Amino acid sequence: MTQALATPVLTEATLRQWFVNLWRPSHAEGSHEITAVDGEVPRELHGTLYRNGPSQHVLPEAGAAALHLFDGDGLVHAFRFDDGRVHYTSRFVRNETFLAEERTGAYAFAGFSLPADVPGHEGEMRVQPNTNVLHHAGRLLALVENAPPFEIDARTLAPIGSYDLDGRLLGMSTTAHPKVDGRSGEMVIHGYQPFAPFLQLYVVGPDGRVTQAETVDAPYATMMHDLAISEHHAIFPLTSARMNFEAMAAGGPVGDCVFAGEEPLCFGVRARTPGAPVRWFETARPAFMFHFGNAYEEGGRIVFDACVYPDTAGLLDGLRTVRAGGGAGLRALPTLFELDLERGTCRETVLSDRSAEFPRCDPRRVGHRNRWGYAAVGREDALADVEAYFSVLVKYDREGGASAYHDFGRGTWTGEPVFVPRTPDAAEDDGFVLVLCHDGPNDRTTLAVLDARRFDGPPLATLSVRERIPMGFHGNFAPGVI
Repeated sequence: MTQALATPVLTEATLRQWFVNLWRPSHAEGSHEITAVDGEVPRELHGTLYRNGPSQHVLPEAGAAALHLFDGDGLVHAFRFDDGRVHYTSRFVRNETFLAEERTGAYAFAGFSLPADVPGHEGEMRVQPNTNVLHHAGRLLALVENAPPFEIDARTLAPIGSYDLDGRLLGMSTTAHPKVDGRSGEMVIHGYQPFAPFLQLYVVGPDGRVTQAETVDAPYATMMHDLAISEHHAIFPLTSARMNFEAMAAGGPVGDCVFAGEEPLCFGVRARTPGAPVRWFETARPAFMFHFGNAYEEGGRIVFDACVYPDTAGLLDGLRTVRAGGGAGLRALPTLFELDLERGTCRETVLSDRSAEFPRCDPRRVGHRNRWGYAAVGREDALADVEAYFSVLVKYDREGGASAYHDFGRGTWTGEPVFVPRTPDAAEDDGFVLVLCHDGPNDRTTLAVLDARRFDGPPLATLSVRERIPMGFHGNFAPGVI
């Protein structure tokens, strides 16, 4: 009688190695139709899902695992949905940093954690538009928060060039998180920098015309990754990750110039009208946040959700080591904030002790009251720290109903969930959630299409991508753009 082989025991070391592998850079650029499809792609999906993430083309001598989470050339991916078929294209963002390192074949600029391997670009900033990609007013913009947006061709992903907001850029950069008002179509984007004026605000109309470019009073320099908008206001997070301009000016790695301050997390609120003053609302403790979910106005209050890191120092340390399988500090708690505009008070409620990130909502509801939201959450049965970096998606109900979960299974890590309405006038949760899934055991990438109303059911379609896509950050769906 043949004895059955025992199932291998899944260990923390195995999970960590799978996670490290998923961050490995890819040099694959190409274009092809995706034919390996399990299920059926909904024909209502018509447009392109764009996704961006870091993939260092020329590696440092220290190797890929030594890179900071934020380092890596932008590698943009486009999934074009048309009549039940999907075509995939990927291409590096060929800006000046990418081209200079391609010419020299060396890691030529100081990164977030590592110095350059060769002399020649001392004092020059490494610019890698690797964080987000958004289509607005006919422009496809690759975004990072230490430079202006970089425009690329919406179909071929070929480089077009830096976009300086029609010459109205007031600081060194904009961030990677513009918000497009779900009703007006206005794009609101901010910039921040380690020297005065610390904060800037821009508004771009749906026709592409820059209608507002202003500085905003802020008390000190802080890392301010995101902003939120409500119908009449912009909300800025003044975090406890402080910035040291003198250290940055000396030419060291940027990560050495950011430190955990003792000041509490604050939120600046100003009307979206030109020339409006800003008011700062203080929370109870120092903390950091990357991402807002959505904000809206109700009864003299601004209500919004965000993913908050209570340990700023632990987060900054974790960001340095996450590619090597570290990152114990990468634990954010979903938190609801209510700012009372009349009383000047801030109320906060932690919604769950389960780590969460990449909160999103129906794009038609951005800046306006939403019921449903989506995010990636860590495993409750985690065997390793790296499983706090998401293999489960959640659909939550702001009206107090039960949350729904979609678990892709241990050893699979997910990206950011992107909601796409079934039709332009469909109900808020009548549509699809698109998410990239990174399969550790098989070292491959899939794109899952979920039915938002049957969120915990099997995917409507799972598309197997020919090339492995490294773990990445953000993306958006452009309806009708194929």
